[in-house]
Amino acid sequence: MGWLNIVNDGLTSVTGMSSLDLTTALTLMSVLFLAGFVSGLSGFAFSAIAACILWMLPPLQAVPLIMLLSTCNQMLSGARLHREMQLIPSAMGEGAMPYIAGGLVGVPIGLLLLRALPAAAFAGFLGAFLIVYSAFSLLKGDALRLHLSGWRPAAAVGVLGGIVGGFSAFPGAIPVVYLSLLGKNKTETRGVVQPYILTLQVLSLVLLARTSPGVFGSGFWLLTAITLPAALIGTLAGVGLYRRLSDVNFRRAVLMLLIVSGTSLVAKSLLQSA
Repeated sequence: MGWLNIVNDGLTSVTGMSSLDLTTALTLMSVLFLAGFVSGLSGFAFSAIAACILWMLPPLQAVPLIMLLSTCNQMLSGARLHREMQLIPSAMGEGAMPYIAGGLVGVPIGLLLLRALPAAAFAGFLGAFLIVYSAFSLLKGDALRLHLSGWRPAAAVGVLGGIVGGFSAFPGAIPVVYLSLLGKNKTETRGVVQPYILTLQVLSLVLLARTSPGVFGSGFWLLTAITLPAALIGTLAGVGLYRRLSDVNFRRAVLMLLIVSGTSLVAKSLLQSA
């Protein structure tokens, strides 16, 4: 979602797909396989890993590709783990709907901030926070805990995640941190985070298609055909490993991936500020 302005800016200068040599194509597939694997394992962080392809492709080509592949990744892993997806809150655990409702409110706010305020600075601060929080949690275990419940805090977290997604393209980071602070297990975490990210990614694609339909030309679909199988195979491999992870190891993996996401945001902030 935070990439919409990059795409719109690039639309006037990039009209076709850059030629890809075999080495570049194989590198793209490798990066997107890894992104699919990481997201299949954790339920999030596809964009954090896939953002590496911005070093190989213009933003106009890379950004919508990441959006679509992330959406396909979430759909496939969600289908494989459909019993863990929970939309309505119940005594059995958190539900995704309050988060999603908040996220739909937050995204337009994030896009406004993107245009009106120094989004690179916000992304840098968010990245630093994710790094510090995750490193502390890995070292101190359960020292940080929240004791909240109900749809109001969940919706508020959804709004904040939507705002963050609007200017940084990482909407899942805030719900993941919140659920970690609540001490939710891997099933409850994925049951919320995956439907949330999927909904906001679909919203991103709809907004992009409405504002910049020229992005989805033949070059885009050729790139998709080349890279989608790698991303989906990675997703299946990640989901397979997820099934064998304990709650403790899942939490460790999530915290390490939050550090990766935070590092990606800091790097993005520095690049945009340069």
